[in-house]
Amino acid sequence: MKLESQELTLKTGKKVLYEYDPDGDILEIIFQQAEATSAVELTESIILRFSWETNQPLSLSFISISHLIQPSEYGEVHFQLLTDEWPIETKDKILTMLRQSPLNEFLSISSYTPAHTHQIIPLTTIKAPQLSVLVA
Repeated sequence: MKLESQELTLKTGKKVLYEYDPDGDILEIIFQQAEATSAVELTESIILRFSWETNQPLSLSFISISHLIQPSEYGEVHFQLLTDEWPIETKDKILTMLRQSPLNEFLSISSYTPAHTHQIIPLTTIKAPQLSVLVA
């Protein structure tokens, strides 16, 4: 397995490490070197590991990242957040983390409400310009 590692400086000036496995097309962005006490699938291809006690994101993994960052003919691709699968006590923690740095430098969140159901569907978009440099 050939693993590429590189340091990346965020807008806040904080340095993070990214590791890319080109064979598996998996990108992991490591915000803090620590043992994760919790992990959750944000989408079918995006996994967040974090500290339950401090509400700090530790890493963000993207499975099949090259596919995920490809724009469609209509623009950015949105992925449904798997909020229905998150325990209630976890949901607020995750949504708060997604709105703050460092996660909001890689993901943005939004929602869609189909007119016929009025049910809100939470979505995330990968900020591809930030990530396309990492897997080029």
